[in-house]
Amino acid sequence: MGMRGGEFFSGTGLVEFVIAITLVEGVLLSLWNLRTGRGIPVRDVWAMLVPGIWLMLALRSAMAAEGWLITALYLLAAGFSHASDVLRRQRHYADKSNFD
Repeated sequence: MGMRGGEFFSGTGLVEFVIAITLVEGVLLSLWNLRTGRGIPVRDVWAMLVPGIWLMLALRSAMAAEGWLITALYLLAAGFSHASDVLRRQRHYADKSNFD
């Protein structure tokens, strides 16, 4: 039995779809870099995408009423992964004192 459009948009279906598209994007960008050496490095691709995936999982958790603890854990994971990415970038750019 299929899901009608209204159910898709009012339930968690849309969030799950966006998570799936984001994962596909990460895989495709990673493969492009690994095969051609061009584009965004794999580590940077996932450092960018993972915090957003955690946030989308938190949204899905809240929409599905999975409980405050699991939602809070997803948000905590999003915060830590974002902070990790920011610190990694900060160290990277600190090594390059002149951008000219």
